[in-house]
Amino acid sequence: MIAILARKIQNLQTNLKLKRTIKLVWSAAKGWMLFSVSMIIVETVLFLGSLYALKLLVDEISKINVHDPEAEYQIVKHVVIAGIFSILYSIARFVSAYAIEVQATKVSNFIDDRIHETAIQMDLSYYESPAYFDILKRAKDAGADRPNLVITTLLEITKNVLNLCAIGSLFIAINWLLLPLLIVFALPTLFVRIYFSNKQNEWRIKHTPLERKSGYLSNLLTSDISAKEIRSYNLGTYFKKLYLTFRMEILQQKLDLSYKRTSKEIITTGIGSIGFFTCIAYIALGTVSGTNSVGDIVMFLMIFPQSFNLIQYISSGISILYTNNIFINSIFELFDLKPSSSDQGFSREIPVRTEMDLIVKDLNFTYPGSDRPTLKNISLRIPLGKIIAIVGLNGAGKSTLIKLLCGLYKVDSGEISLGNININQFDVSTYRRQVSAVFQDFSRYNFSAEENIWFGNIDKEAVYQEIVKASENAGASSFIEKLPNGYKSMMGKLFEDGHEVSIGQWQKLAIARALYSEARFLILDEATSALDALAEKELFESFRKHIGNRAAVIISHRHSAVKHADYIYVLSGGQILQEGTDSDLLNMEGDYSKLFKENIEV
Repeated sequence: MIAILARKIQNLQTNLKLKRTIKLVWSAAKGWMLFSVSMIIVETVLFLGSLYALKLLVDEISKINVHDPEAEYQIVKHVVIAGIFSILYSIARFVSAYAIEVQATKVSNFIDDRIHETAIQMDLSYYESPAYFDILKRAKDAGADRPNLVITTLLEITKNVLNLCAIGSLFIAINWLLLPLLIVFALPTLFVRIYFSNKQNEWRIKHTPLERKSGYLSNLLTSDISAKEIRSYNLGTYFKKLYLTFRMEILQQKLDLSYKRTSKEIITTGIGSIGFFTCIAYIALGTVSGTNSVGDIVMFLMIFPQSFNLIQYISSGISILYTNNIFINSIFELFDLKPSSSDQGFSREIPVRTEMDLIVKDLNFTYPGSDRPTLKNISLRIPLGKIIAIVGLNGAGKSTLIKLLCGLYKVDSGEISLGNININQFDVSTYRRQVSAVFQDFSRYNFSAEENIWFGNIDKEAVYQEIVKASENAGASSFIEKLPNGYKSMMGKLFEDGHEVSIGQWQKLAIARALYSEARFLILDEATSALDALAEKELFESFRKHIGNRAAVIISHRHSAVKHADYIYVLSGGQILQEGTDSDLLNMEGDYSKLFKENIEV
């Protein structure tokens, strides 16, 4: 029994992180928090003052002497005082509500910013983990307004407790047991609410994956990305039925939990009501027997219901406080995540010299959660001023190697060096600016064409001439200049006045973005897959001409994209099995000749 009670107390302490929540709100809006607390105190004082002023008015009326010339003045004076307190109390309530609203807005913005900041700092591996998306969803569902609700609820509880103490002190004149009895009768409902708050939280954590599945289906049904295929394959009805199946399962279980909670609360509330009327009967019978005076029963009937309501408000407030704290724990769960690829104190500056190669030596890598190596004993060199190609069948490990070169993952063993310095000794963000990649699944930003290119080097102010130059070298200027507002034209159809273009034109924008960067190493991962043969030829001719002191890594299944590379590495099964020039590899037995020799593109 003691062990069970200890576990429950431990569970309460784990879920009720008041101190951390208060610190969070303090960080977001300490000035407004102080002002809100002050206004709650002022509001409470004015409320009690107005009650006392009314008491003095009643006392003055009860002892009035109609023949006293000062009587009228005294009554008017107390009415004015009571009125002033009432007006000030109303003003304080409005000011307090405004302060709480401002505080809530600031806290909400602070939480949103922290969630976004945490998300962009996380390693790429988190975005390949369902557990991370479960945590992220729970944090978003918790709501950015809950931390502030905890503070305001705590203040409301405090205010109600003070009011209860002020009113309840009058019970002492009647019977000191009345107030403790009322509290005891209210406790069962409070325990039921806390119990089901825990159950709701357990259910929420357990069903987060199902919630995400239903959200995914909803996005499929409403997204512009999947709209064409859903209509082409007539998938809409199937996805809609599947979504409804998931939603009905979720809603039914929620309703079942709500039904159990409601039935238990009906019982405990009934117990509380029985206790309430039992106390009334006790006082009434005491009046009949002469134990209590008529004045006692009048005062009792005036303040007892109000006290009972205050106790109910306090009980409800504690339940709300506890429930909100449970949800806030999901926000803290996200904030407590740490990127595994932290800099570990290294912040070595990137050398300014130009004779730097990117060198991979004996690299091995296995994805987190997998026991099968993706890359084994990889060694290669990417010299500045040269074009290097990496070729291999699907699943050979090419995209994984690109992620490692971009600093998106840490290698398990071996190393990647920049100018003979291990890249782990550099600040991650600083190193990543040295490598600019056009990924296979490149992003299409619904911003202006100019901004789409500028995103390649957002750390410096946009230079229009350089943006145009990068666009021309990528072959994107020909269609951008035909848009109604040229480089100022909004891309995509997501927003008003947007212009949709072909996937090949989007790809040229992505290449222009990479060319606009100041990175020394450019990586094109199937970056010409959406271009026609002529556009690809023009791009690589321009690329070779303008590469300068940069290096380029080209990954492609097309011979036309890799044949002019200075050196080629062939990946197979996570290992480099062949390397050499195009002519060397065509004359060797292996994957390269199998891919290209029989059908060489001209």
